[in-house]
Amino acid sequence: MSTALLRRGARSAAVTALAVATAMGATGVARADAPGHEGFVVNVKLSTSGVVQAPDEHAGGTVTFKIATDDPNGRELQMIRPHQGVTMDQVLQDLAVAVGPDPTAAAAAIVKVRDEAEALGGGLARPGNDAILTEDIKAGPVYLLDFTAFLANPGSPPPVKELDLCEDAGFHLPHFPHSIVIQHETSNGPRFQTEAVDDANGGIFVHNAADELHEMQIQPVAPGTTDDQVQAYFDALLNNTPPPPPPFTGVPVGLSVISPGHDAVIHIDKLPPGDYVLLCFVPDDQTGLPHAFEGMHKVVHLH
Repeated sequence: MSTALLRRGARSAAVTALAVATAMGATGVARADAPGHEGFVVNVKLSTSGVVQAPDEHAGGTVTFKIATDDPNGRELQMIRPHQGVTMDQVLQDLAVAVGPDPTAAAAAIVKVRDEAEALGGGLARPGNDAILTEDIKAGPVYLLDFTAFLANPGSPPPVKELDLCEDAGFHLPHFPHSIVIQHETSNGPRFQTEAVDDANGGIFVHNAADELHEMQIQPVAPGTTDDQVQAYFDALLNNTPPPPPPFTGVPVGLSVISPGHDAVIHIDKLPPGDYVLLCFVPDDQTGLPHAFEGMHKVVHLH
């Protein structure tokens, strides 16, 4: 990993994001509300009781979602918008196969999910550390899925809340974050490209420049952990050989799955300084293996 990430101001970061995204065939750059702007925050709570609490409607356009939970183990929100003519039930059926144990079936199912709906991100929250996500979303219904409950029992109806995003209220305060992550394809498979990801209390602009679904979990790791060590651990699990000690040391936070061409800003407040690894566990659309096992991980140091 490069150790020469440059600290940049907001304007410089915006220019860098646009240049990188354009080079990779991206279609645009997100504009984000300042976190906590009154009247433009959608408060979502994922309860251990199995209920997604959120308003019934909200203005569309640039929206900030503040995701909280009372679950001590943390919970994850995933936002989904099925395409016209596709039901949410159909998306959930295919998603259940995509997270199942059969890699061949998972590969085919994740392609269906990608083509059936827009994945609009979400976040991993834990008590005292809300997930805060900002992005541009057009008017229309969005489904808020408790992804933690879904993973626990993919065959059962999960907690889902429909949120109707109304006409754009017109508030677009440019707020470009210091840190940038581009999810993209390489000759070696999907990877994270990072620029100035070194702040434990700031925003990270994330753009999916690939043709697959991707997420960005931010997982604390032992000090000094390298990407080679992370890969060695995954290789051992994949080959069913005794793994080295796991490098992971805590509960992840970060951004849930976003579709190709989409971007979002995840605000990572209250993280202690230290080493972290960016991870994507979405199944590959060819092999069905989690992208992290194929090398989609990136160790960063946050201060």
